[in-house]
Order: sequence, then C-alpha cells, then structure tokens
Amino acid sequence: MYSNKCSKNVYYLPFKSKCLSNVNGKLLSEAYNLHYFLLSSNNPFNDNEVHLIEYNEQDFCVRNVNIFEYKGRIDQIICLDMYEEEERKKKKILLCTSGCNTSDLCNNENNKNEIENSCSLWLGDIETSEEQEKENIEIEEEKDLENMEIEDNLKVEQNDTEKLKHILSDETNQDKKECNEDDKKKENELKTNEINKRITKNKLIKQKKVPLKKIYELKSDQIYKSIKKIAIDDYEKEISKIAVIDKYSYSIFTKNNKDIQFIQSKNVGKQLTYGIFDPHHQDILTVMSDINIYGYDIKSNKQIFSAYTNHKANLSSIDFNSNIPNIVITSSNDGYIKLWDLRFLKNSFLTINIHSHWITSVNFNHFHDELLLTTSTDNTVKLHKIEFRNNLNLQNKDTNYELIKTYKDHEESVYQGKWSKTDAWIFASLSYDGKCVVNSVPNEQKYKILL
Repeated sequence: MYSNKCSKNVYYLPFKSKCLSNVNGKLLSEAYNLHYFLLSSNNPFNDNEVHLIEYNEQDFCVRNVNIFEYKGRIDQIICLDMYEEEERKKKKILLCTSGCNTSDLCNNENNKNEIENSCSLWLGDIETSEEQEKENIEIEEEKDLENMEIEDNLKVEQNDTEKLKHILSDETNQDKKECNEDDKKKENELKTNEINKRITKNKLIKQKKVPLKKIYELKSDQIYKSIKKIAIDDYEKEISKIAVIDKYSYSIFTKNNKDIQFIQSKNVGKQLTYGIFDPHHQDILTVMSDINIYGYDIKSNKQIFSAYTNHKANLSSIDFNSNIPNIVITSSNDGYIKLWDLRFLKNSFLTINIHSHWITSVNFNHFHDELLLTTSTDNTVKLHKIEFRNNLNLQNKDTNYELIKTYKDHEESVYQGKWSKTDAWIFASLSYDGKCVVNSVPNEQKYKILL
C-alpha cells in the first residue's frame, strides 16, 4: 500500500500522462489532513496503470497508495467514489474510464479509425495488508538512503563551487563565475529531478499491481467514435448522472446505489470537444464545439441556448461557478479566458489573456468561487482571484481580477489541474512527463477570503 514517500509535494509517475482526477472520499477512519488524487499513464498501444496518491497536508508529502492494472488505453478517467465497506475491513474505489482495450488496438493497428471506443465503470480494492506495510517500510528506508546519497553529492558539488569563489578574483572571471553558478544550480536541480524519477520508477516496478474489475459498460444506442469527455453532476454528495461526450453526440446515464441506466443520446451534428453539467440546473448539459458553446435540456433533448465566444482559437475547457447561477467561464488555445452570464450571451463581461500558450484546463473553486485555477502548455499553473461585486448585474463588468501566483514546478506542458474534493485550499496539477505536484493557496489569500 503506502510507498514512495517523495520529498516535498511532488509525485513522479514513470510514464507519460494526461489524466488527473480528484477523489470523492468517504473513508470514515481517515484524518482530515489527507487528500487523494488519481492519475493514469498514457501508453496508447500498451497496457496502462492507474495510480492513487495521497497528500498529507501536515507533512507536505505525497505518496502512492495503490497502483491499479488497466488493460488498454485510457483517454479519460474520473473517480466516482472511494468508500469503506460496512465491516470497515476493505476500502474500495470506483472509477469511470474511456478508451479502448489492448486486443482492439492490436487487431486494428492498421485501421485505427475503425477502433471502437468504450466507457466503463471499474471497481478496485485498496490494499491494506500488514505484509504490504512491512514491504513499503523497507522501500521507504531504501529511498531515504538513496536521497541521502543525492544530498551528499550535491553538497560536495556546492563545496566545490564555494572554493571557486576564493580562487577567482578578477572581475571578469567573477561575472563568469556567477553565470556558471546559476547554470550549475539549474543543472543540479535537473539532475535531482532525474534521479528522483529513476528512483521512483524502480520502486514502482517492484510494487504490487492491483487488478481492476469491470462492473459496468456504459453502452449507448450509438457507437462511440472518439470519447472526448466524461461529465458527472458531482456538485452534490451523490453522483446521479453521467454524460459521455462523444465526437458528434452525447449519451446520458443515471446512477444510483443499485443500478446504472441508459436514458437517451443525441447526435448534435457538430464535432464536440468537451461537456459539463450546470450545477444550478440539473437537467442542463453544456458542450463545446470549435469556438461555440451549446446548452441542451437532457429531458427534452433540445438545444436551449448557444453562444459564439469569439475566441481567436478553439475552446479548450469550460466551467461553471457553483455558487453564483448562470456564470460560466471559457478558455481557449489563444491563451484567453472569458466570463459569461448565460442570461446575456451576446458578449462576455470579462476577457483576460492569462497564458502565453494553450490553456488546457480551467477550474473554479467550489468552496470559494473567487478562486480560479488554470493550467497551460506554457508549463505553468496559475492561481487567480476574480471577485464578483454585484451578482445581480454582471453586465456592468463590476469585477475585480488579480493574479495570485504563477507556479513553475513543471518542465513540460501541464494538461490538468484539479481542486481537492475534501479541502478548499489544496489543488494538484499534472504535466505530460508524469510529474504531479500538489500545492495550496497562499496563507495570506486564505486570510483575506475568510476574514
């Protein structure tokens, strides 16, 4: 179970990765300071892995809880639930994924366009045996020793650099030395990251992989061409609806404790890229196509609104303010975000250029809606603050925007950012190289919001 105790707030998945999910936690015995996230590898033509990680807010430490085997490609992943059985002896995790299995990939290697996508629910056991605990303690001790060796090597290099200060006296040489020191520091950081990645990979290879059990396949009356998004109505305690956003259609399913039922689907005649439920109108599904957004009433299966967003490139993400009705944000590959009032869709009431490259995700904080999290292929994660002074008349553009902080923890494109389900201040980000970083809102901003 618990292994790979990483320094600080970083977890290295030893594969390329694009999928990150926050976790609904119903573990009765868990402490308040533990937060969970789910990430998966991105091997298009091989089997993959799903990693459940835990962030300890008190120790500022991320560690692996479980590694699950997954036979096939993973395009989307979302955690529906994590809970304890009544006897409280076993912990379970319920996932929903989209992709295709390995056999389909092998049989259709020359005809990739003919590969059928699928969307399924999986159940996994979270292992807690004493033998695993002992094994993981040994792994952690080994890693601590290796980390000590890394630190000793870095100290030696730093001492060598300090000695150079006394040798170099010429001003020209001094300038060169300072530049060399900066280069050396960056080089040491890169070396440390690479060593940590190798150590983590070696430990994860040794760790036992837990199989996932498929319990249900979300079959529609239409064949899935290329699933773009799995949307859930996760604003309440219990998830009751699942929407599978395919290339040209969406399919709606209802979920309860006993069963999942297919309700209906709709071919919208447009190429879709994303979809999300409206937290204030439970039967409204909003989807994206190119630079347009469309709203559908899933009861009547009719379009009820549309908007041309006037972004300079295709839309990349969309999110709703869960505290203020009718407020939606769009992000685009043009690096801009736009805020909209669904009652006045002719023009956005706030437009800001926040990234230098494509924006990959945008997420309102569901506890404190003035906080906004964005990720980008410019390798950064940004935390913003947007205050809505007059909720009843947003067309006056009475908003106050502030960039709180830019996080530069990643070396490659950041594809996902997610707020913790159990804490208002914790969030995680995932870059393509498999690096997952967990951060928190700065304390001064917490005090400003709470006081």
